[in-house]
Amino acid sequence: MARRNQRGLTLIEVVIVLAIAAMAVGIAIGALNSLTDASLKSTSIELIGAMKYSYDRAIMERRTQRLSIDMDKGLYWIDFTADPFALSAERDRGREGEKADDDDPRKGGKKGAKDEEKRSIFTDDKDAAKKEVEAVLEGGKAASFESDDESGKPRSLPSDVKVSKVWSGHQEEAFTSGIARIFFFSGGWTEPAQIELTDGDAFVTLKLYPLTGRVRTYDKELEVPKPQDNDGREEGDE
Repeated sequence: MARRNQRGLTLIEVVIVLAIAAMAVGIAIGALNSLTDASLKSTSIELIGAMKYSYDRAIMERRTQRLSIDMDKGLYWIDFTADPFALSAERDRGREGEKADDDDPRKGGKKGAKDEEKRSIFTDDKDAAKKEVEAVLEGGKAASFESDDESGKPRSLPSDVKVSKVWSGHQEEAFTSGIARIFFFSGGWTEPAQIELTDGDAFVTLKLYPLTGRVRTYDKELEVPKPQDNDGREEGDE
């Protein structure tokens, strides 16, 4: 299957993205200054950078970016898709995180099967293509994610730091194990999300706001927003 051409970034665009990301990280580290644990602090800053990078990259490349966190193995990585994508299917993953190996860059997943599913879009089989489009509208099932080469391979968290809880807008409850995912979209928005880190003694919660991609840090555990509550779309209320 031919990969569609990707527009490269100009030097000016790269400089702008790096400058914005640096400012965002600087704003976000407020609560981290009170931490004495270097591993917890550095991990928080690293994940803040990953979220800001994904937010900016989605806009500049006009595609859907995805931050995945393997809570059991202490890994995270970034991938993307240029295919149409919707979040409705992600709401059915379950409350303890996604256990399947699909799209896991460390294991290869079921890429062969996914490629077979997707290939019909590029043939003359109109019925098959129609089913693919319907699958996209139902929840992005036809979307194929691939590794973001600019962000490198999956990265390991320090052994003394654990991601204890992840919540994002497509989840009813926070994940405490398995693979949690946060999505970033080309239209300049992302899911509201919270990532909770701990070293066994202290806690840090990273709260992602969808309209700006900004991240705020809290040196404590936060309650997961309920469906009827403000889920983070407004920053001025805090």
